[in-house]
Amino acid sequence: MSNYGEIDWDEFQKDVKQAKEENWSSFSLLGRGLTEIPAEIFEIESLSFLNLKYNRLKNISTKISWLTNLRYLEMDSNQLETLPESFAELTNLKELYLTRNEFTSIPSAIFKLKNLTDLDLSFNEIHELPKDISQLKKLETLGLADNKLKELPEELFELSNLEDLFLEDNQLQEISNSVCKLTNLECINLYENPLITIPDCISNITDLDESFFNKE
Repeated sequence: MSNYGEIDWDEFQKDVKQAKEENWSSFSLLGRGLTEIPAEIFEIESLSFLNLKYNRLKNISTKISWLTNLRYLEMDSNQLETLPESFAELTNLKELYLTRNEFTSIPSAIFKLKNLTDLDLSFNEIHELPKDISQLKKLETLGLADNKLKELPEELFELSNLEDLFLEDNQLQEISNSVCKLTNLECINLYENPLITIPDCISNITDLDESFFNKE
């Protein structure tokens, strides 16, 4: 299959057949102009890595739950507004990338993915971070840059494993002192927020760049 462009369906069918026969662990449909995920993909149950970046996906089939071995899912740069509830059945998922879509809120199914370590929802239109974020106990990296967030729930600061937190280009005016609870935090980016005050403990974060706090 060629690396980029419209999908060659004959070649795609051959790849799917081979993937099932040989138990492929990864499959890429990057930049294929897809408006939906081909149903055949859900039959490759051995997949642990799936790249669907740079398509025109608007909806995800409930059959996504068939990919029970999936650990890495990349769906950046699509047109997604929501995810099906069956998405919550991807219990082995560790890394989920959903930047540059059309989410106005975080789909509830995401909060049931207890093994997530990396979640990136940057460059969407998310207005609120739900309290359910606290359910993602294993989260190490959280990307919420360039959204519409005005405040952060206290529950965010219960994520004790969090190491990297990207909140640049939002509408945050203050950061709670509870951020000091995140003792494993190594990087927090608050660039381009109208911040009035910043907790003193943030200055103790390893290798902090002052530009991360630009208020302009």
